Amino acid sequence: MRADAGQILELVNPYAAQGLMLPRTLDQIASRIDSYVVAADAGGRVIACAALEEYSPSLAEVSSVAVAPAHHGNGLGTQVVLGVERVARSRDIEELFALSLTDQFFLSLSYKPTTISRYPEKLARYDALSRSGVDIVPKRCFQKTLGKEWNPPRLVSQRRGRVA
Repeated sequence: MRADAGQILELVNPYAAQGLMLPRTLDQIASRIDSYVVAADAGGRVIACAALEEYSPSLAEVSSVAVAPAHHGNGLGTQVVLGVERVARSRDIEELFALSLTDQFFLSLSYKPTTISRYPEKLARYDALSRSGVDIVPKRCFQKTLGKEWNPPRLVSQRRGRVA
């Protein structure tokens, strides 16, 4: 698992350097490794990840969604987010939110647009990070209420706008 933490760090660091996600340290990832869902290639190399960031017993964020550039467009981002949703259900979390620079990805997974002001816990974290010198890039906020049963999402084709 510690090896996965190092590979996750290598995967998310370039995105954090571009301001696309918050930076993480190896210790932060390793201490929360049970909250990460990863996809690996045939050689066992981590090529996609997402994490569940719990704020309360009923609320969590889908965070650290990253896919290795060579593997974009293969559905791995969707798979790791769906994996995070399954982890959330297993922990009886009722509501998820996610922040993104683009709309289509989370909308295609049945998330609904909302405002970050619904999540004072996240705003407080952003405020603390800003005070410590971390640049926070404004992102759109999306919300999903989880049912007790897992149902596959109705995926919307990004190319034709059709339901897949």
